[in-house]
Amino acid sequence: MESMETPVNAPFKEKVKIEIAKLRKMDFKTKMEYIWEYYKLLLIGLVIFLIIIGGLINTWFINPPPDTALFISWNSGFIFDEHIDELTNILNSRLIEEKENSTVVISPMLFGDGDPTLEIANSQRLVAMVAAGQIDIFILDSAMLKDYARNGFIQPMDTVLAEVRSIDSGAYGRIEEKLTYAMYESEEGVFNSHMMGVDISDNPLINEHVFFDQELFLCLSVTAANIENVAKTLIIFSE
Repeated sequence: MESMETPVNAPFKEKVKIEIAKLRKMDFKTKMEYIWEYYKLLLIGLVIFLIIIGGLINTWFINPPPDTALFISWNSGFIFDEHIDELTNILNSRLIEEKENSTVVISPMLFGDGDPTLEIANSQRLVAMVAAGQIDIFILDSAMLKDYARNGFIQPMDTVLAEVRSIDSGAYGRIEEKLTYAMYESEEGVFNSHMMGVDISDNPLINEHVFFDQELFLCLSVTAANIENVAKTLIIFSE
């Protein structure tokens, strides 16, 4: 292609005029070759920019991701992915209003497989999620319940039980019979026994979706944000 260099030291407006004048003298093919040769990096950058902007517009305004109405961290007891999906669908159908852009999330975080690297990674993830207030409910066995209570990952059930009583006093009575106690450290550093979980081991809804009979307790995360939906979940499990 014939050299068509624009003076480097020319003012910006002058450069623009020169470039426009060049393009007007070219046929379509030559014009496209010239634009690609001299402006391809700019064009590629522009395309990438537009893709990013389009993705952000889609995420923010057109198809925003659903809010988390309830986050359950399943930390004990073997459960298949398809059973998690079934439980998630059941809770979504009971907790989420029609057309509400929210969803229930059940996330397995299983420990004790003997891989120390994975154990450390899961522990770090757990601490980060609790600190960020992402988890509402823990599903634990009795040993984990006591350990989580001592380490401050779960809180006494008083707050959610008060919410249950305000919604369904009959369910409160059924749930009260399933409460289990563990040592919990107060803000003053004193350990006392508190209601720290609800036994759901023999719950029909749970037994339909776990692999074998196992000891399971529903516990309230210390940073739980969706107390009303936790209470409604307890009511569903009490039916």
